[in-house]
Amino acid sequence: MANEYWSRYWSARSSRRRVLGAAGVLGAGAAGLALVGCGGGDDSSKATATTAPSGTTPGAGTSPTAAPTAEKPNPGGTVKFPLSGISSGNPPTLYPFENLTYLAQTPANYYYSRLIRGKTGRDISVDDQTSIEGDLAAKWEPVDPLTYVFTFKPNVKWQDKAPMNGRAATAGDWVKTYQAFLKASQNAPGWTNVVDKVEATDDKTLRITLKSAFAPFLVTHASSAEAVWFIPVETIDNDQVKKDPVGTGPYLFEKFESGVTITGKKNPTYFDAPMPYYDRFEASLINDAQRIIAGLQSGDLDGSGLSGVLYKENRSKLDAKGQDTFVQNVVEGALYFNFDNKPWNDARVRQALSMALDRDGYLKVQDGTGKGNWHSFIPVGHAPYYISPRDKNADYGAAGKYWKRNITEAKALLKAATGSDTIKFKLVGSVNVYGPEAQQAWELISASIKEAGFDNELSFQEYAQYIQSTFLGKIPENTIALGPLIGSPRDPDDVLMRNYWSKSARHNWGGTPIPEMPELDAMFEKQRTLLDLKERVSYLGDIQRKMSESFLVVPYHGAAGYIYMQPWVRNWWYRAGYSSATDSTMKSWFTADRIKKG
Repeated sequence: MANEYWSRYWSARSSRRRVLGAAGVLGAGAAGLALVGCGGGDDSSKATATTAPSGTTPGAGTSPTAAPTAEKPNPGGTVKFPLSGISSGNPPTLYPFENLTYLAQTPANYYYSRLIRGKTGRDISVDDQTSIEGDLAAKWEPVDPLTYVFTFKPNVKWQDKAPMNGRAATAGDWVKTYQAFLKASQNAPGWTNVVDKVEATDDKTLRITLKSAFAPFLVTHASSAEAVWFIPVETIDNDQVKKDPVGTGPYLFEKFESGVTITGKKNPTYFDAPMPYYDRFEASLINDAQRIIAGLQSGDLDGSGLSGVLYKENRSKLDAKGQDTFVQNVVEGALYFNFDNKPWNDARVRQALSMALDRDGYLKVQDGTGKGNWHSFIPVGHAPYYISPRDKNADYGAAGKYWKRNITEAKALLKAATGSDTIKFKLVGSVNVYGPEAQQAWELISASIKEAGFDNELSFQEYAQYIQSTFLGKIPENTIALGPLIGSPRDPDDVLMRNYWSKSARHNWGGTPIPEMPELDAMFEKQRTLLDLKERVSYLGDIQRKMSESFLVVPYHGAAGYIYMQPWVRNWWYRAGYSSATDSTMKSWFTADRIKKG
């Protein structure tokens, strides 16, 4: 293990603990951070094993350590939390079709709805993205492998705000929303590549016809928390969507005070009344870790994420009766490239870079929970598909060696590819939204890979510039990037088709496809047609092994996250991703004593 940079970071760790902080929402997670969860989502694995999803390994996600007991819902009060923990910040827009960032997607789930949402509960693993229930839809039926029919709940209404004024929301409205989504969202290709037709057969019935069999459709599309939010086109056409959202969701938008908070109040005509149980929510946009921890200590905050770095030191400061949830990372993070730029189009250079990473070393510094792992080309939190390159390295065959840190072999491979055992370049990331923990990770990676000849100059872009340039592949010569790839992926298909597929909106990060790309594209496309779970799990293992031969990207570590909820929050069950408001928060409530505080 490298000595110089580790001694530097271990000695600095005690002082940095004061500034490294919470990640995650009350339950939504940091959307961009692959370390604690990110351009999206959070993480996912807990302390004590519960029922795992069909086909998974028990223990991949576990129940909170202080689970609330079943009791009668107790409505009232204002729930308070940081929007995205230390990754909180101002949404660049309130219109979620306009920008993919988690800062736009996470607030949307308070006032908008989806066809289906994530199901949560005591016996549902936090990793189980396959457990779903109706949101707008009362039921959904596969007519055949290509056709789904969704029947709306009987009392779906637009919120009682102009211009919708509480009128019935219909399947025809959903079709219009979908058309607006296709025009505005960078995620539109993910739908047009899968969906052939969307039709309203009557006011309550929506028929979606696929172009071909697509195994994860219900998870990745119908219940996606970063795609077709049900937004009235009237508010899109008049630009109201950007300043005063109106939807069918559990809360009515009140205000967005830049740099301070986003607030909302209970929707009295919500189709799943009596939920939500809280009268109001207040989502702070402040990302100062010390203030978040102080707010939890004082009781001014009802919950938040806390990073693995802070877990050991800070848990003892909080109420021992509070609810702990440990979550594995579901957001893939990696070093990535523009393959127009040499020598990064040479697989040997990327393999050498992987061998230069000290993934376990990073986890020792950054993961106080001890529950993290290494990302494969599928994130750690995607059981049962994920294969750990650390714990199951033998499953990767001959390519498994590229996952192990080996400075000597990395230098030799780099020299074979370039004629030199040293290359100089700029390493670009972003930290102003992702937070100090991300900055620490990028600095650790930058310092450690230098030992293997990757002589880099680390620089940071402001988040908005990063998302619109580097993140989309506009990477200049002598430069590579690192950071979360997409936020809140719910199935490996999200990761493969939006991160790696050469026809994705990111276009392989703006670069010329590598020679291996046609074969990889074919594999990415095939996995989505495999309707048998066992067969699909096996084939996704083949994809991870194949990608280890070429390293389209070079994944880094996936630190586990930690979420703390106050003991007065009842019936709260974490759901990884942007959709915690509907999947988790709206189903929880306060004790009577807490409600008295307002």
